[in-house]
Amino acid sequence: MAVLIAALVAGTAPAAVPVAPARMAKPKPAADTQVDVRILSKHRPARLRLEGPRSLEVVATGNTLVVEGRPQTSVLRLDAGRWHVRGRGVDRRYEASLSLEARDGELIVVATFALETYVAAVTASETEIDTPFEALRAQAITARSYVLASGKRHDEARACDLTHCQVLRGEGFARHLLRARDAARSTEGIVLRLSDGAIALAPFHASCGGHTAEPVAVFGAPDLTGAAAVPDRCPASPWRAVVPRALVSAAAADALGGPAQAADLLLDRDSSGAVVRIVDRASGRDARGDAFFRALGARAGWDRIRSARFSMTLGGDQALLEGQGHGHGVGLCQAGAALLARQGWTAEQVLAHYFPRALPGKLADK
Repeated sequence: MAVLIAALVAGTAPAAVPVAPARMAKPKPAADTQVDVRILSKHRPARLRLEGPRSLEVVATGNTLVVEGRPQTSVLRLDAGRWHVRGRGVDRRYEASLSLEARDGELIVVATFALETYVAAVTASETEIDTPFEALRAQAITARSYVLASGKRHDEARACDLTHCQVLRGEGFARHLLRARDAARSTEGIVLRLSDGAIALAPFHASCGGHTAEPVAVFGAPDLTGAAAVPDRCPASPWRAVVPRALVSAAAADALGGPAQAADLLLDRDSSGAVVRIVDRASGRDARGDAFFRALGARAGWDRIRSARFSMTLGGDQALLEGQGHGHGVGLCQAGAALLARQGWTAEQVLAHYFPRALPGKLADK
């Protein structure tokens, strides 16, 4: 999510016949009423079994799609319905239309959802089962705003099903999905809008650790999020990680675009304690703290480097990182929103707290 916001700030943005008789393509719905999502890329599936309006097995052999044992060179398009998708390490259900093609022995799968179906599925995937209903409503509005403001993020689709965009795990726990659907239905068509009327690129994260971060400090200017740095009632959520000093140097080099040594780094923090800028005192180069945080996470593991709110102490060939929170810290804090909802706050009050520079409005309102 953070990568996308930074890319937009910088001005960049990150088909044939099935075996069964083909049906005439249905007219596309009006803009912003559907969301196409690249799914299952993490699993790199080569073979899938699909059960739904049709039952079929699909295999990728090089760049050839094999459907029920019959090769074809075109994209397989499957009508909207409730699909059960199974394969090695995959057992998911989607209410969507599907398209599949073969690329280098991998199935490229895109699911196209009605907007509100997508919002409900993301809300269920991105929250805990015990999340209060008003926090689910706030999450639904945030997720809807984010996907509509983000534009097309992938060659094959607008979004993916990973944290790079928004997590979408299929239908998940039935009871939680029902609550998420109710939350999406009760907020249908509502988005956060900036003062110029644009839909806010509204980010969210798991836990801010007690204070959210300033979006411009993390993602750069201009602010497209409507969020602000605010104190929060979210628990501190402390974490610590010991990593090799060489890993810190390599992550700094990734962020700075050139060689760097951990001992030469200066970490600049904002009022929340988040690292918003790193400076290499040897070369004078600097980089956004978010880029450094992500480089650290990519090298050490996201389960270890949980947020950009951390301090660093060097000792010998090791580095001790001690921090708070989980995620980039900008916008809706999911742990904080759940706590506020349990204390009686409405979704609208929760959103006003985390996004004071945006107001809720209907999609139809321009």
